[in-house]
Amino acid sequence: MKKIIIVLVTIPVIFWAVWFIFPETSIQSVVDNSLSNNKFRLEVIGLNKGLFYKLSVDNLILKSSEEELITLNNIKSRINPLYLFIFQIRGYFNGEISGGYFSGNINFSKENIQSKIDFKQANISNIQLFKLFGIRGSGTISGSIIIKDNSGYIEFVTKDAAFEPFSFSNFRVPLNFFQNVMGSIEIKEEMINIISLTLDGKDIYARLKGIIQDNAADLKMELMPGKSFLENPFFLSEFERYRMSPGYYVIPIRGEFMI
Repeated sequence: MKKIIIVLVTIPVIFWAVWFIFPETSIQSVVDNSLSNNKFRLEVIGLNKGLFYKLSVDNLILKSSEEELITLNNIKSRINPLYLFIFQIRGYFNGEISGGYFSGNINFSKENIQSKIDFKQANISNIQLFKLFGIRGSGTISGSIIIKDNSGYIEFVTKDAAFEPFSFSNFRVPLNFFQNVMGSIEIKEEMINIISLTLDGKDIYARLKGIIQDNAADLKMELMPGKSFLENPFFLSEFERYRMSPGYYVIPIRGEFMI
């Protein structure tokens, strides 16, 4: 009986000792190196250990070629202590993203990362990734992100958004026509595959599809306007050259995206 009591007392003492001995610099090193084999990297600012295997991070920034893509703020996490013995960080976390909120789980190990993140009501205007693509506007976006090593999958939806039109490689993309967007995108190594992206506005509908490979975009937007657009001389003067058939237009989007 005495031995059993000693074992029961010793086990939590060992776990607590590991947590106190395992330095913050080692935790940060695991996170920093998790994306070291691809073009993206993570920057950690303000990492602190708390009691009961809790971690907090002021800012976690995803970068590409030193350009900020997405920033997570005020992150709170609880770590599974069993994986510290093999220098992995597994746990659940939550925090803020662009004025909205996120939660998820994550597994960091040397040179690897796996995670699923659900985000809600993030402000479009504050997400740097959209600005790098030339997309500007207001409204909120919600969805989920799955990351596994150098691959990712994103699903998202935005309602009641107000986008600005943007020009790309001499093509004018009329994002200002649309308020609701729903999409799914796959990212793998040097390729971004737009699996499905639908855009819905007042009396107009569109689909965007294609790939961005090695920073070169090969996309097309299928535009299906209603009567109010087809009777508008300004719309016709700008988009008539893209007409494939009555009420159906195809806008090619080709050029360089330096992401």
